[in-house]
Amino acid sequence: MRMKTGPQPLPISHAHHAPPPHIRALHKAHQRSPLTVPTVLDFENLPLSSPSSFSPVANSTISASVASTAFSAFSDGREDTVNVESDIPVYNVSSVPGLRVIPNLLPPSVQKTLLRKLLFRDLSDPRHKTNLHAHYNLPPPPPDIGSYFESPPGTTFQALNTDGRDLPIDRMLDKKLRWVTLGGQYDWSKLSRCDIEKPLVSHRGIHWRLIGIVSLGCEALFIAGVGEGEGVVIRVRSGDAIVMSGEARWAWHSVPTIASGTCPDWLQEWPEERRGWMKGKRVNLNVRQMWD
Repeated sequence: MRMKTGPQPLPISHAHHAPPPHIRALHKAHQRSPLTVPTVLDFENLPLSSPSSFSPVANSTISASVASTAFSAFSDGREDTVNVESDIPVYNVSSVPGLRVIPNLLPPSVQKTLLRKLLFRDLSDPRHKTNLHAHYNLPPPPPDIGSYFESPPGTTFQALNTDGRDLPIDRMLDKKLRWVTLGGQYDWSKLSRCDIEKPLVSHRGIHWRLIGIVSLGCEALFIAGVGEGEGVVIRVRSGDAIVMSGEARWAWHSVPTIASGTCPDWLQEWPEERRGWMKGKRVNLNVRQMWD
């Protein structure tokens, strides 16, 4: 019996292709657009009109019991048991085959736990590299401090270039930190990356089987499109997740805008150690499974 397989990866040369004109135009049109324009797919305000190629269909769910068990285990006892009251719908967007959206997947307590693990545990782990490691010496904080977020105000990081300026901890966390790659840096099958705040230009990957995206903090617009057809623009909120499988694995995608002032009230003052840090930021967690 012949096994059915999914789409195979594109040739490596395609990694250097420029986005098609319609994706570039879509990105440009939404760089400064409000989150509420009619072209944006908003899962909290889905249209009641008849289905179209852009209409999402919730044809699967994550059971409430499975989600509750997973979230409670993930919280490591830091929070009360997470009780998800109803099944979580998973939407397919037919205009981008394989694109699945899971609105409001993560409850607030789980979002805070995830952020704490990413930024307090993982960021200062020397096994993980950031956009700053090529320019500064970033030793882990001493054990009695624990994380960069708990470092004293006068902490600085030495520039690797003798002509460069040292980097103060406040500027590092508030302005300069853009991404951190988690996991073994050469274990591409488990590569995950956490991006902080900066809008992303149109790009695509041809090396991975699956992409998972979790959005935390401020709201944003997410664009995805395959082939020569029109792309889709999705409004993403804190706790939403997107899965790119099938053809969507090598869809062109971008984040043309991040809306300041849209961080949820309960997250604006997080963390206690550096109050207000999340207020104007968006953390974008990408998890990629690579081809062999």
